Amino acid sequence: MKNKNIIVVQSLIRELGEESLRNPDVVADLIRAFGIVQWGPDVFGADEVFKNPAESMAGIYQTPCQLARALVFLSELKIGSYLEVGVFQGGCFLFVSEYLRRFNPKIVCLGIDPTNYLNPEVREIIDVADWMKHASITSDHIAGRKHDLVFIDGDHGNGWPARDWNNVGKHAKVCMLHDIQEPSYPDVVALWEELKKDKKRSWVEFLEHNAPAPLQGIGIIHERGKA
Repeated sequence: MKNKNIIVVQSLIRELGEESLRNPDVVADLIRAFGIVQWGPDVFGADEVFKNPAESMAGIYQTPCQLARALVFLSELKIGSYLEVGVFQGGCFLFVSEYLRRFNPKIVCLGIDPTNYLNPEVREIIDVADWMKHASITSDHIAGRKHDLVFIDGDHGNGWPARDWNNVGKHAKVCMLHDIQEPSYPDVVALWEELKKDKKRSWVEFLEHNAPAPLQGIGIIHERGKA
């Protein structure tokens, strides 16, 4: 296995106490230990040192402190089903699924992505799990299906952010969006700003970063009183 930290982090998530897993600093360090995807420009600031040394190593393409705080927020909710739209290499899907399962032992997780980026080491872990699956499809194929939690992180342009929202995001009890403050993804930023205007929904943002400029950002939105 090229990224041996995957198994180490997976084991830690399964073994650490719930109090530790609700500490955002602990969770952020677990994300850093798993490793950030070695892809794209150097944008993570102080977290650049946690990028994996090779593109072929499975990693997580998230700002550690943002994802950590979002997960701690979600740890307080009952989540029986999780859908991730756009798994890329699959590191984030694996990490989030393992984390949520600690607080929701009967959770069922599905990651979808029509591309061929899924890392074979992550695929191997997913394939032997009976509660976690991957499918090479878009949200069009499961439009209208309800999940407790949907994470939209697929195609960030070409109308897909709104399309993913209409297909699956708006049907979920809780929807999480990635890159809500990322300047290079105006479609996502515009969608998030529009969703926040809905008086029937509550929302929270996780924008903290260690970079010199605004980076990524995670937004969570849900119907008032239903999260």
